[in-house]
Amino acid sequence: MAKPYSTAIDTTLDTIEPCCGSAGKEAPEIFDDRGRTVPWMTRTLNRLYDVQAQRILDREKVSIAHWYYLRVLAQRGELNQLELSKRVGIASTTAVPALDSMEKRGLLKRTRDPKDRRKYYVSLTDDGKRLVDKMMPEIIRMISGSFDGVDPDEMLIFWKVLHQIAQNLSEKSSEDSVVD
Repeated sequence: MAKPYSTAIDTTLDTIEPCCGSAGKEAPEIFDDRGRTVPWMTRTLNRLYDVQAQRILDREKVSIAHWYYLRVLAQRGELNQLELSKRVGIASTTAVPALDSMEKRGLLKRTRDPKDRRKYYVSLTDDGKRLVDKMMPEIIRMISGSFDGVDPDEMLIFWKVLHQIAQNLSEKSSEDSVVD
């Protein structure tokens, strides 16, 4: 069925020129066959993964938000609170209640920076490490299962494309953002 009117998306698509550095190349497909952009689809995937992961994490009464912190600390080790917040992608002020909660549960500990008492370092406790070690295999199985029907060679291309997009966006970002 044809659309009875032109939208801002249609108008914008008509005026898109090839991106910088791609002179002479055809403009990339901005929308899929249903009109979704890459950011839209990545957000959709993130939501779907969060729902599946939360089902697993519910067994240990861990929220998906807390899991992000635990996962970064398990992979990176001790980090200062600001660095941890950047790696999780959450404002440091928003992190405080989450860190308080996990500290009360005995999953992590905060220690003051001896050189600057305003700063804290955050690390997993043994209980936090055990929890991540217990949950990680099932989370990995869930993620792996989501790739059913995807050819391994296609996955390599997918990863290459994702990394290139992340690099392009990071280079254009004026923020002091950390992509983990």
